[in-house]
Amino acid sequence: MADVYDTFRDIGIIPVVAIEDASKAADLAHALVKGGLPASEVTFRTACAAEAIEAMIKAEPDMLVGAGTVLNVEQAERAVKAGAKFIVSPGYNPEVVDWCIAHNIPTMPGISNPSEITACINKGVTHLKLFPAERKGGYKIIDDFGGPFPQCTFMPTGGVNTENVSEYAKRKNILCMGGTWMVKKPLIEGGKWDEITQICKDAVKAMHGFHIDHMGINAKNEAEAKEIAAQFELFGFASKFGNSSIFASEQVEIMKENGRGTNGHISMVCNNVERALAYLKKFGFNPVAGTEKWTGKENASPLKVVYLDKEVGGFAIHLKRA
Repeated sequence: MADVYDTFRDIGIIPVVAIEDASKAADLAHALVKGGLPASEVTFRTACAAEAIEAMIKAEPDMLVGAGTVLNVEQAERAVKAGAKFIVSPGYNPEVVDWCIAHNIPTMPGISNPSEITACINKGVTHLKLFPAERKGGYKIIDDFGGPFPQCTFMPTGGVNTENVSEYAKRKNILCMGGTWMVKKPLIEGGKWDEITQICKDAVKAMHGFHIDHMGINAKNEAEAKEIAAQFELFGFASKFGNSSIFASEQVEIMKENGRGTNGHISMVCNNVERALAYLKKFGFNPVAGTEKWTGKENASPLKVVYLDKEVGGFAIHLKRA
């Protein structure tokens, strides 16, 4: 089960699909994968849900496909028989949860209040769907849940979109986000696969929230660092001296000796470092062991900072959690 939940986190957004025509499932799967979201929660709101699950898996074997809006054990059985790798429900159904636990199927029951969360925890289920997310308080209520329920992570669904997904993505107790905005019914029925792909790409970009925090310039020694800082002062940027560097404004750091990178480093902010690493791995970037810093207890809390093993334009890149 752990691998599936890790995949949820790494992908970040799980498209929630209600499909009326299973013959369109393969093209939809290709569009989602091409857009950077190789996952789908196929809802059992339609008669062809199980058939669509089979078709998507056949079209994209590496795609994470599961079933949503599962209301009873019979639907869960049909979904898993079709190849579903996880079960999601809009509410808490103990019979469905028990069946999934007995059959070692990852499940995310829907919750909207502390009582339902407590019931799930007592079943040993701690990855939960918040539904409907925005109407129940959105990321703010998930922040509140983090106090009494630190062992839980959530998949908010309902009202999540490109405009607010970044705020959800930066919460440490959010595993992933569920959404329908990239797979609206008219887009699927109209076969607008390129449009779906583009919406997915925009969603991925918004989810990561990459932006530059500052850049570091390597100097050979402290004297050279001071000379460089003095030149920035000509532009009105006062120097702020530290033990290992000098800051000329908040955006420029001059290192007192050669640090990482041929020319220096760039601090790249993102909403979730672990998720960003999974994304960047596809493009040949990997973390540098020993450069990790955590937000809390080492190896047991979200990463705060880590360097990447490839330079960009002679600059090392380190990821920094927002």
